[in-house]
Amino acid sequence: MPEMNLNKQRGMTFLGWLIVLAIIGFFALLTIKIVPVYLENYTIKSVLESLNEEPLITQKTSREVKAMVMRRIDINGVRDIKSEHVIVKKSPGLMDVKIQYTVQKNMMGNLDILVNFSDEVRLVGN
Repeated sequence: MPEMNLNKQRGMTFLGWLIVLAIIGFFALLTIKIVPVYLENYTIKSVLESLNEEPLITQKTSREVKAMVMRRIDINGVRDIKSEHVIVKKSPGLMDVKIQYTVQKNMMGNLDILVNFSDEVRLVGN
């Protein structure tokens, strides 16, 4: 009858658990840094879509529309957008409003996350 080895190792070693926890921690940190950036972008998309509800928006000047967009962005607490990121192009009966920007967030040490966004809405005269 063969002898059974009762000292046979089962499960993960301490080093194995440490590696798994480091990977989970890395992705948790990545999520904590990236989710607010995407939530702000969702707010910006909502601001652009809300321009469709504005009466006679295409009759306003580009400067007025840009000021309106910046006001709504400020009210919603978005800090990554500057006035130069908002581009308003006006043509007869149409207006294109585009927000193009880059967000850079520090993850840890000298490792940064860089995310580019470009959102646009076409407004048709009503």
